[in-house]
Amino acid sequence: MQLAGEVTTGDGGLSRPLMDENERKRQRRKELHDLLLEAGREVVQQEGIEAAPRNLTFKRVFEHVERKTGRHLTNGSVIRRVWENQADFQADVLRAIAQDEERPEVDLTLQAVSAVLKEVDLTTVESRLYALQELCRNGGAASSGAIANSPSWSLWISVLTIATTTSHPEQRQRIGAALAEGYESVTEFWERIYGWLTEFLGFRMREPRTIRQFTVAATALSEGYSLRQHVDGNIEQFILPTGRNGEDQEWTLYGAGLEALAHGFIEPDPGFTPPSKESIGDPS
Repeated sequence: MQLAGEVTTGDGGLSRPLMDENERKRQRRKELHDLLLEAGREVVQQEGIEAAPRNLTFKRVFEHVERKTGRHLTNGSVIRRVWENQADFQADVLRAIAQDEERPEVDLTLQAVSAVLKEVDLTTVESRLYALQELCRNGGAASSGAIANSPSWSLWISVLTIATTTSHPEQRQRIGAALAEGYESVTEFWERIYGWLTEFLGFRMREPRTIRQFTVAATALSEGYSLRQHVDGNIEQFILPTGRNGEDQEWTLYGAGLEALAHGFIEPDPGFTPPSKESIGDPS
């Protein structure tokens, strides 16, 4: 039986034009979905997220899209076509922020790490311990500075707050699941970096501790320090005589805490053989 609106071919199949129209509708829905999702993220990046979040509305996002692209949108073009309702849209925007893997501290931290590795001396235990110290000091300072100036970090914290305080069970579940996925992705990324650095510098984990445990502890330390930093707006630094010849050096509290954590989790590997200069790689 042929349904209304169907066009059949000689063999009873649907004609290509109808299939193309269905595909075009799917593409239009996806394009509208992606456009509004990005617009929602831009709105909250500019304005922050209110607790409800009351400022992440279709009206606010439509106005943003019209200013940016000249495209006029209405509730009728979105509700039950792309999202069931505004709450569904809000949950998707918050979920996208929660899953954002481009954490602000990553690039600057890895740049600081690479700079230390260019000067690394792996010939003695003492020089390797000094390299570990410098990785913590410089990497900690870079990470602290990046997070202090990052609007996306504040958004991520806001999403975390909403996920733990919202009265909507479905929204809490969806955002919570996205946060868990984001945590896992970040942990896996840093676990690879820390694992590579540990082996490269000639260290090993102090049994029964694991690199996974160290990674979770290090990222939790970073997040906790960053919360404190955002409250008082200050990257606290102090001076320690930790240079090669006892010279004074600047430290952040996060860098000092990271070094203490590293010494608690790792130890020199007695079977370590320093690699040749040609085999030195890049942790990223």
